[in-house]
Amino acid sequence: MDLSSGRFVARGGWLVALLVAAVASGCTSTAVTCPEGQTSCGGTCFDLATDELHCGDCNITCSVGATCTDRVCVCPVGQTRCGNACVDLSTSAAHCGTCGHACGLGTCAAAACACNATPSTVALCPPASATGTCVDTASSASNCGACGAVCIAGEVCSSSACTCVAPKQVCGTGAATVCTDVSSDPRNCGSCGTACAAGQTCASGSCQATCVAGLTLCGTSCVDLKTDPAHCGSCTTTCPAGQGCSGGACQAACTTLQCGGTCCQAPSAGNSCCGAACPLQHKNFVGTSSEQTYYNCAAPLVWDLGTAQTAARAWAPGGNQITPTQSCPASGGSLCLVWQKPIGALDIGCAVFCYSGPFEGAATVTTDYTCPCPLQQQTDWY
Repeated sequence: MDLSSGRFVARGGWLVALLVAAVASGCTSTAVTCPEGQTSCGGTCFDLATDELHCGDCNITCSVGATCTDRVCVCPVGQTRCGNACVDLSTSAAHCGTCGHACGLGTCAAAACACNATPSTVALCPPASATGTCVDTASSASNCGACGAVCIAGEVCSSSACTCVAPKQVCGTGAATVCTDVSSDPRNCGSCGTACAAGQTCASGSCQATCVAGLTLCGTSCVDLKTDPAHCGSCTTTCPAGQGCSGGACQAACTTLQCGGTCCQAPSAGNSCCGAACPLQHKNFVGTSSEQTYYNCAAPLVWDLGTAQTAARAWAPGGNQITPTQSCPASGGSLCLVWQKPIGALDIGCAVFCYSGPFEGAATVTTDYTCPCPLQQQTDWY
């Protein structure tokens, strides 16, 4: 080898030359050269015509009991491939007559299921069927007392009779009959036929709201403990008349914008709240009241119970919060605030502001106290 000239002279043939070049470049080869008739699978040589782990191609594994012959997996004579095993269909209790036909409480002979003699309630169901399975009709919910006698959903089969075990009870009629626990079934909550509204669950026999993130279940309603004056900071804390709730604490109601207990006036140069500039005022487009304005710390187009309450106060300052968590099934189960003008006032009405779910931002306003949920997905407020 002539290193000074930057070239080499091959001695001993071309293989020596390739080896010297590889060493000089700092590379080593990982390629596998297999003997004739074998193939490299993962760096190891196999005969794909006979290898049971690589039969016909790499990683094609033959079933248990099968052999690889001429690149094809073959079960022994008299056996059939079922899944990943070779079985005798004439005697296999798991594959009797055909793959997947299990004999259950029986054995397989001459490709047919034969049921055990004990207990006496064991029978082939369906009877005299090539696909029948041996079951105990004393305990099989699908064949209770006799083949084909099916218990209703929730029942168990005991001593050849379908039984609805307490505390479950039978509810419904016909095909809708079920054996259910009315303490937790939202379709039969507390009693048969009492269904919970969309977005509610059944617990201890009563329907309860499923609270979204940021809300807390107080009784049967989801509330925001940071802003709800009826549940301020805790479910049992109610703010005195004339006070609002901010940050989970009762304080004098703010007539404009409130952030963490600080009242801000309308936006102006240098005016700030909680260290940040006050957001722009919002117009309330509820009904025909397009000139109502209010302020809120939430980011634009972010709806929550606090923004709904602020918009409601702008619509009817002296109104009453009927419920902060009305679930509206027709509105995709959206949570909505129901706000009512004072009863007995000359100008009566009710507004429903949805702030969570598919209809967030939608609202309805009536000139009576019917308080219907929104039926259109459009932004009516904020």
